[in-house]
Amino acid sequence: MNRISVILAAGTLALSAACSGSLAPENTAGEVFTCVIADAPDTRLSIDSQGKTRWEPGDQILFHGKWTGKGSDTYSVTVTLDESNISADGKTATVTVGKFNAGTTTSGRASLKYAVYPADSITPDNGKENWRDKHTFNGTNRPLMLGYEKGDGTTAFTFRNLCGVISFSVSGDFDSYTFRGNNDETVGYDNYQASLYWGTDGKEHSNYALGGTALTTISGTLATGDDAVNYVCLPAGADFSKGFTFSFLKNGSVVNVATTNTAVNVKRNALLALGDITERLDDQGGGQPADPEAERLARLGITPIRAIYFTEYTSSSLLPTLADVKYFTHINAGHARFVNPQTGDGGLVIKSPGPTYIKKLVAFKKDYPELKILLFIGGWGKHADGFSQMAKDDTKRALFCSECVRLCKEYGLDGVDLDWEYPGYSAKTTLDDGTIYYNGSDPSDRANFTKLVKDLRQALGKDKLISYAADSDAEYINNAEVLEWVDYINVMTYSMGNPSPDNPSKQRHNSPLYTSPNFANSRGTADCIEKFRKQGVPYDRMNFGIGFYGHGDGTVYPSSVSYTIAREALEQGTAKGKSVVGYNIRVWDEPSKSVYLGNSSGVMYASYEDAESIGWRVKFVKDKGMLGAFAWEYREDDSSGTLRKVFYDLMTATD
Repeated sequence: MNRISVILAAGTLALSAACSGSLAPENTAGEVFTCVIADAPDTRLSIDSQGKTRWEPGDQILFHGKWTGKGSDTYSVTVTLDESNISADGKTATVTVGKFNAGTTTSGRASLKYAVYPADSITPDNGKENWRDKHTFNGTNRPLMLGYEKGDGTTAFTFRNLCGVISFSVSGDFDSYTFRGNNDETVGYDNYQASLYWGTDGKEHSNYALGGTALTTISGTLATGDDAVNYVCLPAGADFSKGFTFSFLKNGSVVNVATTNTAVNVKRNALLALGDITERLDDQGGGQPADPEAERLARLGITPIRAIYFTEYTSSSLLPTLADVKYFTHINAGHARFVNPQTGDGGLVIKSPGPTYIKKLVAFKKDYPELKILLFIGGWGKHADGFSQMAKDDTKRALFCSECVRLCKEYGLDGVDLDWEYPGYSAKTTLDDGTIYYNGSDPSDRANFTKLVKDLRQALGKDKLISYAADSDAEYINNAEVLEWVDYINVMTYSMGNPSPDNPSKQRHNSPLYTSPNFANSRGTADCIEKFRKQGVPYDRMNFGIGFYGHGDGTVYPSSVSYTIAREALEQGTAKGKSVVGYNIRVWDEPSKSVYLGNSSGVMYASYEDAESIGWRVKFVKDKGMLGAFAWEYREDDSSGTLRKVFYDLMTATD
């Protein structure tokens, strides 16, 4: 039997809920368990060309019991089959398992004991009272099978499959592959839950609670050779309405692709055997890619995107844990800036302590391989200095692109995010010595930005992401044109106004979703997105920007108001230790779907975002079919992660 490597991230398999009842006496003599592979075409597992129709020596099965006795230890054991365990036809395996506890049930479940194949697909949770919600998959792209007893006095386990499976063979100079549906269908989960048991009503019950983050790609090491077969295991199967695409890579670059545009349904328990697909490959080596859209989808990562910006200004006390990182699919980490900002050459440098933070973020990819981390370069005002000088000079532009390649390799990054704010915008800069100069903006910046991303795509290749931060006015860049080389646009739908309590004509929200007659904002963020759309940018190539911060009036509140400051004002009546009592009333502006802090007359003194306002913005993203959303920035959230948790819950909600 061919072995299959773990490809996707860890998840959870929840079997039937804990039953209630008494703890049965310990069985010290051992029990004889009979394991039967369901003898039906739609329950065969794709281990060979005929499916998994027989047990083989070396197969490992995990058995476990469950009960609700307080303080009891859940018992589990792994058994490795040998020839003496297996029947002549291979359909039955009989093993003796010592010491096994189980109890009676009154909750509608006759099943008290379960068995899982392969044994290493879950992590046993010994030391707990029961196995309720405690089955954790080591990877969802596994040939998962589950068996249970019927509670009729026998110890026979009939194994069912939890996956639909695609098998294929391919020959060529490749070392890895990526699989995805052509309509971004879900192909896995980072938390796959399933329940399969025999009820006291004499019927089989099943439930596949597909929870956690939906994965749209499966990537892994490729098995090649005369007899090598590769397997893609899809939890609960998948319906590919526009077909699917395999991309085959060598050293991280796409070399060939194989695509079918025919609708395909891979049912749970079913095997789709593609056979040898070598003759279906389209060459991707050199020149114009045969299918650039397939390449883009292959490198895109989890969608809808939930991105966050992470800067060197982040306090070390706020560095995220793995649990924090999993609220996001993409992280833009930086800043990186020009060594010589006034001339746009000399290379790129990541400001300290950014290198330390980026390395820690990239380390999370070991346990969360679907995470995409991009280096963002530049910023606002003087932090954009160097872009104009670089982009209009062929030599400097080539150096910039090579520096991007270097930094991606050095830190293990998935691409770059360009924050040139903005091409053609002349920003006044005052140096430390008092010298005043302008950032060298040039009328050719717009055209040179297009040259830059074209060259950057050629330098980075087909497996790295390229995005850029765009002004909410949709100006400065030929947004539709650059999509040939750019994967998506981060639209900065924030920093659109400030509170001005003494001048109603200048009172503005930081990020109103819609225009409001109560305030002076001339447009809402929804209008900004529509402006991009009218320029020819599809919704699914844009991410909506959400501020984890707001703005204050500069007197009662500081000019920048993080969520921590807003929460302190609401809960304690202070802002950074200063009393704001009387100016800390939460006010909801219904027309703009925005929240702010004001006085009893409704005058705004600080804008910010909370769960309600973010909810309306996420609804807009989903209603429009946008690629996703991103937040600026991680450090503006509170230490409890209130906003990032709300952001995750709303973005991943299915209703």
